[in-house]
Amino acid sequence: MRRIACLTHLTTGILALMLLCCFYLFGGATRGERIAMDALGHLDAPYVLGKAGPEQFDCSGLIVHCFKKQGVSLSHSAEDIGADARGRALSSPAQLRTGDIVCFDTVQDRDPSDHVGIWLGGNRFVHASSAKGKVIVSELTGYYLEHFTGGRRILCPYF
Repeated sequence: MRRIACLTHLTTGILALMLLCCFYLFGGATRGERIAMDALGHLDAPYVLGKAGPEQFDCSGLIVHCFKKQGVSLSHSAEDIGADARGRALSSPAQLRTGDIVCFDTVQDRDPSDHVGIWLGGNRFVHASSAKGKVIVSELTGYYLEHFTGGRRILCPYF
């Protein structure tokens, strides 16, 4: 189990390094890339329901915190973030870009967005996981792909 955790951190570190290289090669980071890097900076921060940082987060709190640093004010609610009319709705993972919000229906109710995260690219997203008790990076496969309800591009025009 420890070996898997080390590999996950190594993979996340490689992803962060790739993003930094892109920033230097292409003349700076987009707002979406800055949001993703900020979210990655909170890896392993504790999950605490109702918190929006800077040291503890719930899923929507992480989104609110990272977007606020880019001048975007969002509601501290996964449901509201998933339905935010300012953003472009994205129905397919193929449409996602770094910094987009990913939405999941994890509770059997009429709300299609009870969990949110920030898309990193490479089929990965960062989120505050109540199940793991901290901010983590996950792949959009298995459970998350089955519960994926779409994404939101709040930063329009795109970055």
